Parts: sequence; C-alpha cells; structure tokens
Amino acid sequence: MLELDYVLIDFLDQHFTTLSLEDQRLFVRLLDFEDQLLLDWVMGNVVPSDPDIRRLISLMRTSS
Repeated sequence: MLELDYVLIDFLDQHFTTLSLEDQRLFVRLLDFEDQLLLDWVMGNVVPSDPDIRRLISLMRTSS
C-alpha cells in the first residue's frame, strides 16, 4: 500500500534514530502486521489494543 509506505518511510527517515532501542524494536515488530491493519491504525480507524503499539502509532500520527 503506497499510502502506508509513505507514512512508514517518512517516520523511519525522520524519527527512527531518535527512538529508544525498545521503540526501535517495536517499530520493526510493527512491520510484521498486515498492511491493512497498520493502515487502519495509522489512519485512526482502529485503535491498537496493545498500549505500546498504541503509543508508537500515536507518535507516528503526530509526527507526520
């Protein structure tokens, strides 16, 4: 999904190196989820149940 690619690449380029090691690992873990679910999270259509993922998605949404 092109829209999701833009969001992920932008976040990776702009913020990944400033994340804690734990959040960097969490970001990499996010990539294992299905694209549609990731897009729904990023667009705010679905709220992740995991609080750590919810926090990182929130950071991604506010930094774009």
